[in-house]
Amino acid sequence: MTVRPFRIDVPQARLDWIERRLAEAEWPDRPEGDPWHYGASVDAMRDLVAYWRDGYDWRAREAAMNRLPQFLVDVEVDGVPYAIHLAHLVGKGPSPKPVMLLHGWPGSFVEFLDAAEQLADPTAHGGDAADALSVVIPSLIGYGFSSKPRKPIGPRTIARAMDQAMAALGYTDYVAQGGDWGSSVSGWLGYEGQGCSAIHINFTMGWTRPDAQPETDEEKAAAQKLADVWRTESGYMVLQSTKPLSLSYAMSDSPLGVAAWLVEKFQTWSQLKDGDLWSVYTRDQILDNIMVYLANNTFGTASWLYRGVYDEPVPAGARVTKPVGVANFPGELALFPRSTVEKSYNVVRWTDMPAGGHFAAMEQPALFVEELRAFMRTRG
Repeated sequence: MTVRPFRIDVPQARLDWIERRLAEAEWPDRPEGDPWHYGASVDAMRDLVAYWRDGYDWRAREAAMNRLPQFLVDVEVDGVPYAIHLAHLVGKGPSPKPVMLLHGWPGSFVEFLDAAEQLADPTAHGGDAADALSVVIPSLIGYGFSSKPRKPIGPRTIARAMDQAMAALGYTDYVAQGGDWGSSVSGWLGYEGQGCSAIHINFTMGWTRPDAQPETDEEKAAAQKLADVWRTESGYMVLQSTKPLSLSYAMSDSPLGVAAWLVEKFQTWSQLKDGDLWSVYTRDQILDNIMVYLANNTFGTASWLYRGVYDEPVPAGARVTKPVGVANFPGELALFPRSTVEKSYNVVRWTDMPAGGHFAAMEQPALFVEELRAFMRTRG
């Protein structure tokens, strides 16, 4: 395993292509009624693209990202080599504990940018140096600046790669934290990761034993609520878990298509004030995340994860027995009672958070930081 310095430097030709495709984009008709009811709002997307073209400065945002030390770590899983992109901030404190922050879809490593420096250098943000953590923020395989897989792979393979990456950085006793697919990767790390001693998740649907069926009325009600939500919200998953390559043809040729596909999920899955996306995020934050997908044309390989997971099922009866912390954010669409979650995880800390949704660290960085610090304090 080798560790190589890395800086983000998107070729100008790629940026010029994105600008040209945005200028030439064909727009869909605007349906009557709720602007978000049938998908991404046409008016909202026009507003975002206008800012993208005239106000957004990728080179400035790229430079801001590059203030975080970044690396490529070469690993190998089942004979296949991968280069894992990650940001690595060594904690500024007397005994910083290592933590790996794992994103999901449609997110990226930029989800954690607001939280990373607070976690690594708490005294610079009014905190206690004793809470300092050494923070590792990877891009999942197939996403952003990490390697693209040769075919769809699942979270178990990614977890094995991440465990090796942490070892290459010198961390053989670390905590994995994740939401969305990051919670799945964290689950596998908690289940079999050699260097992972505990996990913390803010999405409890990611790693679930298949025989953990709902039993109590509360559990059955939660399962039914999710089924009701999924009737209107699972279309993206059906496409990405069956024929992701066909979808990739359209997305590879359309920055606007990628943006609309991703933005609609931030609108739907976040806890917003009066349905206003910009009550929680800035346009720069949303565009940073979109650009990470566009920089290396990784929309397609990122979506492959939805297909690859079927080849890596959680074993019947399996349970993460290492300590597990759960942050239950109220805006999450997939919420389950603790009794359901404990069938798959050894929950030692459960926190019902006061605000926030699916993209916890990006939506509520201060709450996310304090909750993760509290869990890490219990790790000795």
